[in-house]
Amino acid sequence: MKIVKILRNITVLSAVLFSSTAFAYNAGNLAKECKAPKFRDYVPPEKTKNTPVPEVEAESKIEFTVSGNADPSTIVAKAKKLPLKLTITDRNSFYLVSASLPAALNGKYARIDLKVKAHGGECFAKDGWLIKIKKASEASEPKAEKIEKE
Repeated sequence: MKIVKILRNITVLSAVLFSSTAFAYNAGNLAKECKAPKFRDYVPPEKTKNTPVPEVEAESKIEFTVSGNADPSTIVAKAKKLPLKLTITDRNSFYLVSASLPAALNGKYARIDLKVKAHGGECFAKDGWLIKIKKASEASEPKAEKIEKE
């Protein structure tokens, strides 16, 4: 008799566990899978472990690529919270994006923040990298010549 009660309890318990697992799947309410775009090929390159922060000239050009599933109209890049004017080139399977650094960042460190939305989806990607901007040399500015009095 005890064995019958134990087997009955096990059967009821397994039926309850199986039914909750079966009802967890809802075929009619599947969300669309959104594949987030990816950023790659940063110029200047990203800082890696045991290397210094990449250094660029003042007002120089930066570049990066964005995967082809991105909506190019939503690509945003900022350097130290200053928006960059982007040039976007469609390369069929990806987008090549370039911009010039603003003059206000002369001689400073700046994080380049990137953001983009995927085509037809609600998912988006964020990324970025840190660069050091060299101070523009004073030698490049024309110096006034001194006129000697005789």
